[in-house]
Amino acid sequence: MTGSDNNKPIPRSVLIFGAAGHIGGPLADFLHREAPQIKLRLVSSRPEGIERLRATRPNAEVITANYLDLSSLEAAVDGIEGVFVNSPPEMDEQTAMTNLVTALKKDGSLIHLLRTVGLQPEANYRRLPPAVREAKFGLPMQHPGVKRILDESDLPVTYMNLGASFMDNFLWMKGGLVRERKLIWHNRLIPMIDPREIAEVAGRLFLSDNHRHIGQFHTLNNGHDLLRYSDVADLMSEVFGEKITHDGSLEAFTKEYGPQFGPKLTEVWNFFEYERANEVVWARNDFVERMLGRKPRTLREWLEEHAELLLK
Repeated sequence: MTGSDNNKPIPRSVLIFGAAGHIGGPLADFLHREAPQIKLRLVSSRPEGIERLRATRPNAEVITANYLDLSSLEAAVDGIEGVFVNSPPEMDEQTAMTNLVTALKKDGSLIHLLRTVGLQPEANYRRLPPAVREAKFGLPMQHPGVKRILDESDLPVTYMNLGASFMDNFLWMKGGLVRERKLIWHNRLIPMIDPREIAEVAGRLFLSDNHRHIGQFHTLNNGHDLLRYSDVADLMSEVFGEKITHDGSLEAFTKEYGPQFGPKLTEVWNFFEYERANEVVWARNDFVERMLGRKPRTLREWLEEHAELLLK
C-alpha cells in the first residue's frame, strides 16, 4: 500500500500496551524483526507480565503503566510516535481513553495511534437489549464510546475492528474436546482470525507510509472462514480424523464455563445472543490479505498446526 503521494512518517518509536498478550507480544516481535531501528517501549500492568517481557525481549524498554493513572500514562507516552492500544473487556474506557488522549496531547509526539475495538460494523447501539446494555462485559457499549472519544480528539488514529473470533480461543475451550471430543460453545455465526496476523497487520500499519489509514475503521477477518461452531466441529472431525460433536446449549455452556466466567457468564451468553440476532452483518473481506500481501491463515490450517495441543 504505497504510492508516490504517500506522506505518513514511519514512527521511530512504538509503545505497545498489553505487550505480554497474544497480540501485543507478536507485534513486538514483528517490529523488532522487520524494523529493528524502531525503539520499542512495552507495557504490562501485571508484575508477572513485566518479568516475562524483560526476560524474553531484552532489546525493548519495559515499563509499568495503567490506563486509569494519568501520571503513569504521561511517563509511558513520553517521546513516543506510535502507540498500540488493546484494553481488556471490563476496562473503564471512558476514564482510560480520556487519560490517554490527555497524555498524548500533552506530549505532542504522536504520529500514529492504533486502537483495537470489537464491534459489529455499522451497528445501531440504540437497539441493544437491556441485558447487553447494562452488562459489565461491555464491548457493545464501551467501544462506541472509545471511538467517540478518539474521534473527537483529532489524534491520528486507525481503528482495528476485530470482527472475528480468535482461533487461539480454542486452546482454552478445549476441555470438552479432551474429555469427550465435544466442542462446547454458543452456535453463533462468526468470522475467524489468527491473532498473530492481527499483530502483523498492526505492524504493517505502523510501517506504512500511506496516510490514508489515518481515521479509518478497518474490520479484520481472514476472508475465508465464516462459520457456526457446529461447522467448526465438523471441520475438526475432518482435520483430527475422529468425530467431534458440538453442544451449543446454555446448560452445557454453564456447566463447562461457569467456573471460568463466574457471575459474568450470563452477560457473556447474552452478548452472544445479541451477536446471533444480528449475524447477517458479518461479511468476509480481504483487508488482512492486502495488508499481509498473502492469504491469511485459514482455520483448517490453524487446527492442523494445533491438533495435538487441542486433544491432549
